[in-house]
Amino acid sequence: MELRHLRYFLAAAQSQSFTRASESLHITQPTLSHQIKQIEDELGIQLFDRVGRVVKLTTAGELFQVYAKRALLEVDAGLDALNELENLKHGRVTFGVLSSFGTFHLPPILADFNQLYPGIKITVLRLRSGEIEERLLDGELHFGVAYAPSSTEQINVEPLFTVPLALVVGDRHPLVGSAGIALNELNEHELIMLSDEYNSRKMMDAILLANGITPRIVMEMNAIEPILATVRNSSLATILSANLVDEMPGLHQVPLTPTVAHTVGLFTRRNSHLSAAARALVDTIRQRF
Repeated sequence: MELRHLRYFLAAAQSQSFTRASESLHITQPTLSHQIKQIEDELGIQLFDRVGRVVKLTTAGELFQVYAKRALLEVDAGLDALNELENLKHGRVTFGVLSSFGTFHLPPILADFNQLYPGIKITVLRLRSGEIEERLLDGELHFGVAYAPSSTEQINVEPLFTVPLALVVGDRHPLVGSAGIALNELNEHELIMLSDEYNSRKMMDAILLANGITPRIVMEMNAIEPILATVRNSSLATILSANLVDEMPGLHQVPLTPTVAHTVGLFTRRNSHLSAAARALVDTIRQRF
């Protein structure tokens, strides 16, 4: 069995589709199916249940997935260690970020980093905070940038910066130009909000509940960009980080009173070794804030 077999197996296990997995691996679907069959023949056990176009891990497959991930993590760690000997001429970094951080803060950071270390390959995944934590624990990410909950036994969170939240409105909204709005007045306005899979939404719900406020949420979306576009073209409002709408035509922020803020933090796995490339990128992010 070769390392590529493990990578093929894990790709198929994650996507639950040989077609999608083969596309992500840049190989043909028959080639992937053949490689998976080779693994199963060598192990003498079926790893996948094939039902139409969907494939699911068998009990044996789920068990083997744990060890396959562990094996590749060790190999990748060895490659990272070798790359360190090359003084950051080569290497790779995979990390997850919040949508807003990836859109508004990350581009200049990556531009500076690429100038300093052009040989390092970077993969950025836009994920929710919960997904970042899960993938960190699975070893799929070197680190993450997300809204900071309390640190846990497995994940360390280092605060980077704090962002106040604001009511975001478009040109049609009656609060355009207002100096602020009290939390207890929010229930007078129709809102479009991020769906409750986001930590920022959960935090806002908890704050409103604690203050006895029942917001009039008429629409939910799982991405920031369409929310802002809808607010811009309607009389609806939303609650998001205040800095998201700086210099955005057609959008205005109305401060909340009392101030509500959330902290963006750097997520790393406890007791894990960051490669030299990942440490260099983390340092670049720290310097920015």
